[in-house]
Parts: sequence; C-alpha cells; structure tokens
Amino acid sequence: MSKTPRVLMIADISGEGVEYHVGDEAMAEVAIERLKQIVGTDNIVMTCAHPDGVPATYSIKSSAHHSLTDAARKKLIFTRPHSYIKGLLRMVRNLRQCDVLFICGGGNLTSEWPGVLESRMYLISWALKLKKRVILVSQTLGPYSEEHRARISTLLEKVEWVGVRDKHYSHTQIPSPVHFAVDDASYLKPKHSEWTQSVINENKPCIAFSMRKFGKASDGLLTTLCKEVVKITNKQNLRTIFIPHHAPAHEGDIRLAKNNEALWPEDKPLTIMAPIPLAAPLKALTGDCEWTISMRYHQIIFSLAMGVPVIGVYVNEYTQAKLHGAFEQFGLAPRLMAIDEVEGKLEQLVEQVISEKTLFEAAAKRVAEEELTGSMRPYNLVTQAAGS
Repeated sequence: MSKTPRVLMIADISGEGVEYHVGDEAMAEVAIERLKQIVGTDNIVMTCAHPDGVPATYSIKSSAHHSLTDAARKKLIFTRPHSYIKGLLRMVRNLRQCDVLFICGGGNLTSEWPGVLESRMYLISWALKLKKRVILVSQTLGPYSEEHRARISTLLEKVEWVGVRDKHYSHTQIPSPVHFAVDDASYLKPKHSEWTQSVINENKPCIAFSMRKFGKASDGLLTTLCKEVVKITNKQNLRTIFIPHHAPAHEGDIRLAKNNEALWPEDKPLTIMAPIPLAAPLKALTGDCEWTISMRYHQIIFSLAMGVPVIGVYVNEYTQAKLHGAFEQFGLAPRLMAIDEVEGKLEQLVEQVISEKTLFEAAAKRVAEEELTGSMRPYNLVTQAAGS
C-alpha cells in the first residue's frame, strides 16, 4: 500500500490578521481544503512570509519563507549570516520532508514583484535539486524582464504542471506548455458573517467598489474614479460598499477609501468594510450587490463567480492582463477601462454591463457546473507522488 504524499505549499498568505490579503487567501483556502481531502490535514505544511496566523485560520502546520530578491539574500550572507543559514536550513528541511512542492496562485510569478518572483525561483530550484515534484496552480505569468524570463523559462521546463488562469497571455511569456483552469477562488464557498449580512441588510440596493494604489493610479485619478462612481450611484439611487483587499494596519485600500469618503452624500454615505472580513463573507456580500466596479482582480472573480455584472479598471500591462483574463475565464467579453479613461466614459460601460446581467448569470452557472473538473486536475496529480 503506497504512502500518502506530503505536500509543502507556498502562498502569499498570513491567515486572519493585519496582513490578510483577500485574493491570495481565497485561492489558498480553496487549495488547502482540496488538499486536505486528498492527503489529509497532517500531511500539509504551508510556508509563507507570515506563518503565525495560518494554523489558527486553516488548521494546518506552517513555516516561514520570506520573499527576498536575490541581491537581498546575498547581502544577508555578510550582514546577517545566522539568519541566512537558518532560513536556508529551514527551507531544505521542509523540502526534504515533502514529496510535492505545491505553489498556490497569486499572480506573483512576474517581474512586477521581483522579491516574490526571485524567492519562488529560489525555492523551485532547490526543490528540483532535491528531486521533488513541483506543481503550480492558478498563476498569471509575466510580464518579465529579459533576465527573469530566461531564468523562469528554464525552471518551468522541469516542473510537472504549470496551471494558469488566463487563456491568451501567460502562454506568451514562457516557451513551455501551460494548462488553463478557472481561478481557484471561483470555487470558494460564499458564506455571510453576521457583520456582512447586516451590512447588506442596511445598504441594499448597493454596489461593490474596490480600489488599489498601484501603477499609474495617482491620488488624482483615484479621486476622479470615486467622483464618477458617486455620480452614477446617485442617478441609480444606490449605496456604495467599499471592499478592501489588502490594508495592513488599516492603511492600503482602506486609507484610499477614507481619503475619498467625503465625496459621497450624507444620505448615501460610503460604507467601508474595515477591518477586512474573510474572503468567504466578502464573496457572499458581493453576490448581493447590483453591480461591481473594481481595480482588484479577485473582486472581479468574486463578482463573475456570483453572476454579478462587473467592470474592471486597470493601470498597466500586468493588471490589464490579469483583469482581461478574469473575464476570459468565464467566456465573457472583457468590460475594462484604463484608470485615466474613466472620466465621462464609465457611465456608459456601467449601463452596458447592467444590460448584460443575464449573460453574467449564465456564465457563473456554466463555470460552476462545467469547469470544476479542469480546476481539479493538478490537485488529483498530487497522489502520484506516492506511486498511486
């Protein structure tokens, strides 16, 4: 009888707490629950930059693996040799004790986040040296610098599965084959908390709204976006619920909302979800909204999975590719705008997606019923590590 494989997971998560990132946690939560069903809770270890909150949130073991650029790691050898050696030994021990390195989605195999990318490549290279199987799921690949492209291409040629969540971008970034599947977070089960249910009860009818400070999204352009949202929701007699996705110490997305909340009228004030609820309640909340406008990829995924009309706002090639891919996953024409094209044009696009509500509902139903098998394929590979 073959032994149950041991899985070392890596994801950009922290568990519930100040570093909670809705999208990354949503994908990881789905991955963890699937792997629990396949290998059992005791055979999973999550390695991440903020491991302390993981056991309490997900009931699995955790270990630290920090996102460092190659230059920062080399500097540690001279400035903090004890920390360097401790981190190296911990990583090697975790890899030796596992059969499979399982890399959860997050869209972080990109030069936009060099520390995360280079730390992932470092981990993959060690896993391959130690003859471990490597499986990647729910990724967006690129864009890359030329140096990064050469290195990641060489590594990914040697891994067992490269799962991506877009049909027409990631495969252009590396020469190796990739496997498309709908984003894992699409299958997160929505479940209201008492708080999110009360927010919906008090604010219906309402829309969901998410912003982020990234790329060319200046304070001025974000304020313009808010003004357009206020104008449209006032005309439609809707309230606005702001859904942050990452807000360490109540800054980040929450700070952006607070900086602009005075733009909303007193009779329909902006409702800011602070502190950030867990992903499952936020997905349930999104499903009770009339429509969504978001700069956050996973807020778009939540809307699409719940059949809610949605518009994405992008700020550069990386975010455009991610948001475009979200719509493609559901077989829908991308409803996107650049952040600097919103003024005077957003309202027309809002009217269009509202008119397409039945298309959004049908797409959500189709993905839930027809795409799950493809989403499960890399997970079902895991048991092969034990020769089964």
